Amino acid sequence: MGYNILSKIIEFTDSEEPLEKRLENVGALLLNFFAFDQCAVYLLDREERKLNLAVAIGNKLGCQQEYNKDEGLPGLAMKHGKPIFATHSQPNKELWRGVFDQGALGFATVICCPVKDDIFYGILYLKSREKKSISPKKKKLLDVIALQLSTAIKNYECIINLTHTNTKMKDMQARLIHAEKLLALGEMAATLTHEIRNPLMSIGGFAKRLHQQLNPDSSQFMYANRIIKGVERLEKLMDGIVHFSKKDGCEFSTEDINNIIEDAALFFEDDFKRHNITVVRDVALNLPKIEADRQQLRLVFNNLMANAIQAMANGGTLTIQTRHKDNWIVTEVCDTGGGIDPKIMGNIFNPFYTTKETGTGLGLAITHTIITNHKGIIEVNNKMGVGVTFVIKLPVATICEQLAVNSEQLKK
Repeated sequence: MGYNILSKIIEFTDSEEPLEKRLENVGALLLNFFAFDQCAVYLLDREERKLNLAVAIGNKLGCQQEYNKDEGLPGLAMKHGKPIFATHSQPNKELWRGVFDQGALGFATVICCPVKDDIFYGILYLKSREKKSISPKKKKLLDVIALQLSTAIKNYECIINLTHTNTKMKDMQARLIHAEKLLALGEMAATLTHEIRNPLMSIGGFAKRLHQQLNPDSSQFMYANRIIKGVERLEKLMDGIVHFSKKDGCEFSTEDINNIIEDAALFFEDDFKRHNITVVRDVALNLPKIEADRQQLRLVFNNLMANAIQAMANGGTLTIQTRHKDNWIVTEVCDTGGGIDPKIMGNIFNPFYTTKETGTGLGLAITHTIITNHKGIIEVNNKMGVGVTFVIKLPVATICEQLAVNSEQLKK
């Protein structure tokens, strides 16, 4: 009988089903094998040092959702690293072996078995309303079962960690590819600036002179006007390339992110009104400062707000949020413009990629570069049919930088 149940548990734990389903199958099998009323599996949250309920099978009366590391019989089993087999002549008492455990209230027999090998993973908690004796053979079998459970949990955690690592590696690879594109663009920009800018200015200047001298009703007037507009577009593209590839000239200072965002929002105030866009500001007060180039960071928010206005040409809501999380100042710029087509999501930060007839395809590329140069992170949460949220994370200025700013303010 022992061999049969162990074989079945190995089959359950080695399956490709989600961990929770595997634990449920094992719990149901143990409940039947020991003829108990309740079987629960608690998994350890290593950060908070708590045992959280993963699954509960059978009568769930009194089954606690969590135990602290020193709480109840699970905490005691965790502390000593050994199984607890206990019976109580008064099931309605909450005190078991001097330990307060409300989860055991109403039960006469409990088994609290650590799930561990070299590392502690959780607790297997079995309860019965009747007094039962557990044979030495069943106790040994339970140790083997707990060890098998620990192996299944370890394998699951390894798969999760490998998946997470693989995702990070793919992200790093994408960043490297993007960096190579930026490097190539920088080399190209130096050549373009020298070879194209001066002739372009001459073309634009002469076209404007002709435009002023021609009769507005003549076809030449229309051609000159088209040349001027074409030159302006090329100049805009050139300015974007130069700004995009520029690696020096940054003037970092300790800044208030809310202040920079407000400057950008005021710049677009008339555009918001004209397009019937409601701006919701949900900013946290007294945020720690960031170290930033104020002009470049304002350009970031200018680009994001300009894109949001284009996406909500017929009205909508622009929500701007700021908050402090860990060592980051997090800003979210969220619009209700219908979102970005998932097919092009992978290209939105690529230089020169645009779906707009008059766009240069450099706005988001410049934004990405500026945030990267600030040692920050930019993420996109896209909901097709709803809108898009750009999440910008910038590191909090160091304590020394904060103190320097405070000192300067006191001098003033």
